[in-house]
Amino acid sequence: MKDRTILNLLTIAGIAGSIFTLSRKKGDLKDWFLIFFIKTFVSTIFDGPVIKTNHLQYPHRYLPKLFDSNIVFLYILFPLSCVMYNQFTYKMKPLKSLLSVFLFSVPMTLLENWLERNTDLVKYKKGWNGFFTFIVLSFTFILVKGCIEGIRFLDKKFKRISPLEGNEAAS
Repeated sequence: MKDRTILNLLTIAGIAGSIFTLSRKKGDLKDWFLIFFIKTFVSTIFDGPVIKTNHLQYPHRYLPKLFDSNIVFLYILFPLSCVMYNQFTYKMKPLKSLLSVFLFSVPMTLLENWLERNTDLVKYKKGWNGFFTFIVLSFTFILVKGCIEGIRFLDKKFKRISPLEGNEAAS
C-alpha cells in the first residue's frame, strides 16, 4: 500500500473515531474535549524538540512546508487515543488506571514500529526507537490523566464554594 493511501486511511479513521469517541455518553463531553486539547498541547511540546534534533522524521505528511510533524498522528490519532484511555479508565482506581496505560501505549508503539519499518510515514534517527516512543506515549497518557483528574478535583472544590456563600459569611 502506498504511504499516501495509508495516511489517508489513518486520517479517515481518526476523524470517524473522533466523532464516535468524543460523543460517548460516559463522562462529561467537556472533559473529552479538554483531554483532546491537553494531549495535543503535550504532544506538540514533546514532538517538536524530537523532530528539531533530528531523532524522528515524518517524510510523508500533510502540509510538509508548514509542519515538520505528522499532523494526523500529532493532532488527531494521539489525542484521540488519550481520550479513549481516559474514557476506559474513567472510574478506575489509580493503580489499575496506571497499569491500563499499557493497553493503549503498546499497540500504538507497535503500529508506529510497523509504519517505521514498512513505510516512509515515520523514520527513526539518531538512536530513537520504539522504546522511546513507548515511554513518551505512556508518560503523556499518565500526565494528561493527572491533569484532568486535577481539573475535576478543582472543579468540584470550587463548585462547593458558591459566590452567595461568600457574601452571606461577610454579612
